[in-house]
Amino acid sequence: MTGKISKSLELWTIISSYDISLVLLLLGLLLHFAGGYYNQSLKWFGIRVSKENWSILFFLIRDFSLFASFGIGLLLVNPDMFADVKLPMPFFPLGLVLLGIALIYKLKGTSDDNAKYSKRFDLFLILAAIVQYFGFVFVMEAAPAEWVEAGVAGGFWLTLRDMRSNLNPALSMWTFYLSFPALMVILGIILKQGLGKKFDYPNEPRKKQN
Repeated sequence: MTGKISKSLELWTIISSYDISLVLLLLGLLLHFAGGYYNQSLKWFGIRVSKENWSILFFLIRDFSLFASFGIGLLLVNPDMFADVKLPMPFFPLGLVLLGIALIYKLKGTSDDNAKYSKRFDLFLILAAIVQYFGFVFVMEAAPAEWVEAGVAGGFWLTLRDMRSNLNPALSMWTFYLSFPALMVILGIILKQGLGKKFDYPNEPRKKQN
């Protein structure tokens, strides 16, 4: 009994982690493209401190939701979890790779001085969200077999269901062999760029510019 409860909790944790990762990705995507609303909302605050607090909250949620989504996704890319739960193959790992590439461009800078990085970041972020969400809807949560047998859904849905990680070990393993090295390279680049950034601490005196 204890073993069954432990296994059930493990499976619930894996599925919940995947769902949280997807929600964070979609949240980050929507907030990145809510710039117009954000600029308009600042007019509602008459006190400068309120504007600054709102800006800090907005940017923290917007940016770190994507990094958190990528980090959670990395924990789920392994053969044992693929075999235990229904994860959409190859959409989940592919979407994670696309998100990682987007974060690389994010760390390079998305200001007006780096317009090309900003456009590439937007492109890969959109692709990552589309791929991930498509896999979630059409593979992980595809129409059940009962609906197909009842004639409500076509056989197309059965084909998509067969792309679930726990139902297609061959596809899962090949996806892992191709995605895992790519994710490790991307993670290395992200860590290198992150560690290479120089931060100005509040207590550190700023140099006067000539």
